[in-house]
Amino acid sequence: MVILSNGENWYYHGCKFTFSNFSWLIRDIVHFRSKSEKAVSEEYRNAMVYAGFDLEPHETAFFAYFVAGSMLMLILAVDFIIFRLITFESTTIRITIILSLLIPVIALAYLSEYIKIYARWMKVSSLGDMPEILSYIVMSMKIVPNMEVAIRFAAEHSARPLAKDLRKMLWNLHVREYKGIEDAMIEFSNIWGKNSEYFKRSLHLVKSSTSEPDEAQRIITLNRALDIVLESTKRLMETFASKLKNPTYVLYSIFILIPLSLVALMPAITVVGIRFGIGTLVALYNIILPLLTFGYAEYILMQRPATFVPQSIPDSHPELKNISRKKELAALTSVCIGICIAFSGYGWMLLGNPGNVISTATLEGIIPPGLLVILGFVSGISFYLNMSFMPYKKIRDDIKKMEMEFSDALFVLGRRISEGRATEEAFMHAASTMQGSEIATAFERIPLNLISVRADILTAIFDEEIGAFKDIYSDRIRTTMMLFVESANKSHEAAGVAIVKLADHLKELQDVEMNIKQSLYDMTSTMRSTAAIFAPLIAGVTMALSEVIAKILQNISNSISRLPADLIPGAAQISPTNLEQSIPSDLFMLSIGTYLILITAILTRFAGTIEYGGDKAQLMYDLGKVLPLSAIVFTISTVISRIIFRGLV
Repeated sequence: MVILSNGENWYYHGCKFTFSNFSWLIRDIVHFRSKSEKAVSEEYRNAMVYAGFDLEPHETAFFAYFVAGSMLMLILAVDFIIFRLITFESTTIRITIILSLLIPVIALAYLSEYIKIYARWMKVSSLGDMPEILSYIVMSMKIVPNMEVAIRFAAEHSARPLAKDLRKMLWNLHVREYKGIEDAMIEFSNIWGKNSEYFKRSLHLVKSSTSEPDEAQRIITLNRALDIVLESTKRLMETFASKLKNPTYVLYSIFILIPLSLVALMPAITVVGIRFGIGTLVALYNIILPLLTFGYAEYILMQRPATFVPQSIPDSHPELKNISRKKELAALTSVCIGICIAFSGYGWMLLGNPGNVISTATLEGIIPPGLLVILGFVSGISFYLNMSFMPYKKIRDDIKKMEMEFSDALFVLGRRISEGRATEEAFMHAASTMQGSEIATAFERIPLNLISVRADILTAIFDEEIGAFKDIYSDRIRTTMMLFVESANKSHEAAGVAIVKLADHLKELQDVEMNIKQSLYDMTSTMRSTAAIFAPLIAGVTMALSEVIAKILQNISNSISRLPADLIPGAAQISPTNLEQSIPSDLFMLSIGTYLILITAILTRFAGTIEYGGDKAQLMYDLGKVLPLSAIVFTISTVISRIIFRGLV
């Protein structure tokens, strides 16, 4: 089982807080507890234990009911106030009532099943922990062939949920719950073998390597264990990539292409007597469709095994100094930029609209003012995201580059040490060989600390004040260097061979990671292209087509209005009133533009989560790049299409 800190999850705090402060709402607490105990299934109890939540069934049930009830009362209160202040058409009122009742029901169902959903996600995401954890175990076993030492090393140098389970296993071993490390490993492999048979096989091979009398055969067995789990991870992601095609096509066609195509037909449905206002359009395109798209995308992503989770960057990083102040300044600047661009169209109209640049009627002018509002909003958001998260992106890229260089530097280092060279000389040679790389700077500081400060190898590398690696925030690099420190206590030949093997392991991990990205590239590139180019391009053309249809209907309406009442043709009793558009063009543009922004954000998150596991900093940076590109393509497509179609009407 995976033991989590309860403080890490909002659901735990929500359950504890609501029951502690609002349990007085329950008339008979004893009866409620008993009923909740009987209502939960065995699967639910197992999921709660697996997730590591210290909760009781009555607490989770009360939290679900309390949140759903609170949402219902709040939504109904907001609806009452809005309906008192603003008049809506009957269709909008019906949709609002349905949503007001449906949202609390969905929240109740989600919170009631959250434990099982979270446990299922943990099982899937834990598959990504296995290559990292097993590589640490195997690398440690090659240096010190002791199973307990290797497991302790992996547990202490990884923050993944699987590592927490290893620490729990070690604790149980120390309190004599197991007879020995072999019994502990057997139970541990059986538990995790339910999620991955490959991981179970790898653990058994690692355990069996301790019984190998020949050193060469022991190394072969350990290599085989790592190969199995790496190959299984690659196959797992290839399987996910092959299963991803059909759901992605559904996501693209049903939730994006069809809604955008229907935009052009909306002005024409007034001919058959179907009329709806801005409220209905907002509810459909800005609430219902984005929520359905987001929900379906999340359903697909829940099946993605998490592999090679990106390195987390703490705000204490030297390059993030005063990052909070910079974010505040970026937020203020982004608001100013957004307001200036958004209201520039209306400001130009107040000046008399020189050059007829701003569109004031259907297919008139060049740029509709609603487009500038969308551009202003996107520009402000993009500026803030780029200024706030670009430093994180730069640090992440530097770490990736350093990790790619590190395996080569480690190989050079190992070869020099195996030749019998001193540690200082070996590091100086590796730094000279890798001159110009990021890792060379850190390698140069190690011999300086060893010689000038007379520090031992551990202090020279990891000391918080003078350590050469104190500002390197790669867990993979720091863990490998810790293994180097342990191997340095052996003979030069043994240490050199061990370091070369560490370099080989890092290369294998990097190759598997690269293969996984390549297998997913088709899907991620398609989604990114759709979000940045195709969706806004289609949206711009359909927006212009909708104006063409509206203009044609407007011309027909003007012609019909000049005819005598008894000469109006058609059995449908077409009248100028039926042909009038119920939504102003500016509001129509804003609603569809907002839909495009939401869809772009959902698709960007979808592609990013598939590619790199949904890292927040990377996602925010991607949004800062994709959103303005999408808005610019939408603007250009709309303006050019309006100019072209204007000559056809």
